[in-house]
Amino acid sequence: MSTNATKRKFNTLLQGLGSSSSKAANDTSAHETGSPSNRSTTSPGSESRVSSADAELLQKRRRLGFPDSTAPKAGKRTNLSATLSAIVSRRTQAQDSSKKSTGAPARYAPTDRGDLLKRLGTFQEITDWTPKPDKVNEIEWAKRGWVCHGKETVRCLLCNRELVVKLNRKVVDGKEVPVLVASEIEDALVDKYADLIVTSHQEDCLWRKRGCDDSLLRLSLTNATTSLAALRERYDELLARKSFLPYEFNLRLPEELNLDDVLSHLPNDFFTKPPPAKEAEAQPNRVALSLALMGWEGLNNARIGAVPNSASCHTCLRRLGLWMFKSKEVGENNEVLVPAPMDFLDPAREHRFFCPWANSETQKQAHSQKASGQDLPGWKVLVRTIANEAHLRSVYEERSPARPRTERSMGAPSTPQRPGTAASINTPIQTPGSVGAGVDNAEEDEKERDARDKERWARLKRVKSLFETKGSRKLRHSISKSISRPGTATSTKSAKSNGGQKE
Repeated sequence: MSTNATKRKFNTLLQGLGSSSSKAANDTSAHETGSPSNRSTTSPGSESRVSSADAELLQKRRRLGFPDSTAPKAGKRTNLSATLSAIVSRRTQAQDSSKKSTGAPARYAPTDRGDLLKRLGTFQEITDWTPKPDKVNEIEWAKRGWVCHGKETVRCLLCNRELVVKLNRKVVDGKEVPVLVASEIEDALVDKYADLIVTSHQEDCLWRKRGCDDSLLRLSLTNATTSLAALRERYDELLARKSFLPYEFNLRLPEELNLDDVLSHLPNDFFTKPPPAKEAEAQPNRVALSLALMGWEGLNNARIGAVPNSASCHTCLRRLGLWMFKSKEVGENNEVLVPAPMDFLDPAREHRFFCPWANSETQKQAHSQKASGQDLPGWKVLVRTIANEAHLRSVYEERSPARPRTERSMGAPSTPQRPGTAASINTPIQTPGSVGAGVDNAEEDEKERDARDKERWARLKRVKSLFETKGSRKLRHSISKSISRPGTATSTKSAKSNGGQKE
């Protein structure tokens, strides 16, 4: 009897694998109540199958990183594939929803330039963020810790507040269309959003108290060694995309940029130290150098690596498709047979409006806030730094060669002798003519040397004045007035004697 009961139970389990859990539970309970032997032989098998399924599900949940609070209870049969698919779909939705916010770090660092650039990078998609007035543009939002989190939506990663920014648009038939608004209403709306940049944060949010400084986007280009190394790095990245670079006649460079002068000011080992790639040409690539001077470098993607046909600016995060500006077919005499999709490439205008490489207001130095007209964009500051470094280098190279010596100084210096000694007796007597000629030559050499020294010092002072600010000159002048030179023992004694005579 026990053998037949076991067979019936086994067949029932095989047939009930595809049925619902309630029907399988009823069949199991009915057979279990039939005899004690059935209860003892079948219940361990079913419990082991359920427990193994639950254990497998728990292991998968732990690998996926989900909590155990939603795990299936022991003794209940569930559809594993449906459960896992639901879990993965929820996780994917959560990742997609937080994809935009993970680009910028959720921390309070108002002096970190890298974090500010990452927050600005979330506003670069035109489909999510349209241009706004200056008071409420992306710079103002990013300086206060906001990131673009969706269609015209900003979010603070510190206090998780969200705000929709819409000025003159409304939804018509599911599409956003511009709306004509009176200037007074638009100005009032802009002022309101400018106030919400600060007040929309929670009361205890640190971004509400202080944001980033305006000078955080400024480029540091005064150090010639660092600037030249960064220029060479950008040049090498663009040179690796040589086949996609436009022709030189496709460029529209600023009139103030003279590429020949820049090439003459660069160090002699600029293109050879560090050694270039094997496929590099002997002559410098003028197009790559022009784009590098304007702040452009090769585009790199986090997942696919270097993008061979594109360039980017790491300050304003603007991307540039190089193939759009290169003529498709050119004749032997540089005659354009098939033009490029775009007429020309203006490296300065392709930067975003706030980029310090092209915007002199963003690159404005602290000491020149009152002196308008002297502010320079980043590329002009870089060109001037290269020229100043070349000038200093030429001054040092002129000083290094040995100065021409006179016939008198060619011999080894001799020890002065007393008159009447053997050395003085054996010394040949110089005639007045020879003495006069030697003195004249010495005076001429000394005058020439003094003139060269004066000219050299004048050039050094001119170069030094380019790097000095008004504040530093005033400070040095005040220090020189307040600190007097200590007197010598002779001057002190003479002062006392003069005082005694007066008394």
